[in-house]
Amino acid sequence: MIVTDHKDNLVTVTVYGELTLSDYKEFEALVNDKVKSGGTVNLLCDLRQMAAFTLDVAWEDIKFERAHSHDFGKIAVLTDSQWVTWSAWLSQAFVDADLRVFRDEQEARDWLSSALERFTTLIDAADLARHLQDADWRVFDCSFDLAHPHAGELAYREAHIPGAVYAHLERDLAAPAGGGRGRHPLPDPARLAAWLGEAGVGNGTQVVVYDDAGGTYAGRMWWLLRWLGHDAVALLDGGVGAWEAAGGALTDAPSRPPRAVFTPHVRTDMTVDVGFVQTRLAEGGIRLLDARNAQRFRGENETQDPVGGHIPGAINRFFKDNLLPDGRFKSAAALRTEYAALLDGRGAAQVVNSCGSGVTACHNLLAMEIAGLPGSRLYPGSWSEWCADPARPIATTGP
Repeated sequence: MIVTDHKDNLVTVTVYGELTLSDYKEFEALVNDKVKSGGTVNLLCDLRQMAAFTLDVAWEDIKFERAHSHDFGKIAVLTDSQWVTWSAWLSQAFVDADLRVFRDEQEARDWLSSALERFTTLIDAADLARHLQDADWRVFDCSFDLAHPHAGELAYREAHIPGAVYAHLERDLAAPAGGGRGRHPLPDPARLAAWLGEAGVGNGTQVVVYDDAGGTYAGRMWWLLRWLGHDAVALLDGGVGAWEAAGGALTDAPSRPPRAVFTPHVRTDMTVDVGFVQTRLAEGGIRLLDARNAQRFRGENETQDPVGGHIPGAINRFFKDNLLPDGRFKSAAALRTEYAALLDGRGAAQVVNSCGSGVTACHNLLAMEIAGLPGSRLYPGSWSEWCADPARPIATTGP
């Protein structure tokens, strides 16, 4: 028989006596439910009192449901030498999981406790340094310059946080421009997931993103991972500058993490299209926040798009207003006060974020998440898509 317990995303399974196929199916149903509702699952399997197992059926009957076999972080097996071979079977059932065998329960729980520490908005340099060598963590350098698209990658080759992989805004974090979809259309989810897997990201991986521009571009990767259903992603607060200020080293060594499998679960409700924006603005049903600077919002000194101005009805929230002078984000309380004033009584679900091409709008989405205002959405095409059709109205004055 088995006894199961679960708290947050840690499932504990203790086997007493004989483990039967029905016991296994009970366990599988519990863990599948946790995966579907809460993302990555970590397991503590206590086999110290298991006397025997009778899973004498075909492998296809007992293997873990493959739709969720990549959604596990750490698995601690408590056993003696008698069942070590059985734990090797577990490693086949739970693909990509970090599985270790322990004799001491406290050691197992201490190891698992680090898996429960997930960062989903911001991470500081000290916390990153503490986890930099963890096998289930991956770091990405997203530095970029719109005026010089190769500059960020060249800078990365010269110096980056050890272990970081480079993420190119226009090659990795966007689809090719064209077709009136704006300058940085969302990438194909399957292609993005394949690239993430090549870069060592599985569904149980903690991801950290950073850049050298206050999160201008790293915020895009933060949002894209959330869009793919991966919540364990955080932006390095203060970027590479904060890392160096804290004594963190940089390297020019190339990073080649082992390949992983990333299965996307796209959250289609996180985006809206141009038709939605047109209809809902006309009805007064949304609050559209434009993350560009005030000059571009007013149609002055437009440097990226052929037409200056903004979508009628939008209000300006320059993304850099989310930051303190040192490049770190303002406190959650400060951001909540500022965004509450912008929302003017509306809920976050009524907010749509836009910018020039769906990049810096993600910075505002992150700021709202930090502020405890989750649920706003992204208009990926933003101004570059809107202004591509001369039939759409534009504004140069307003809130």
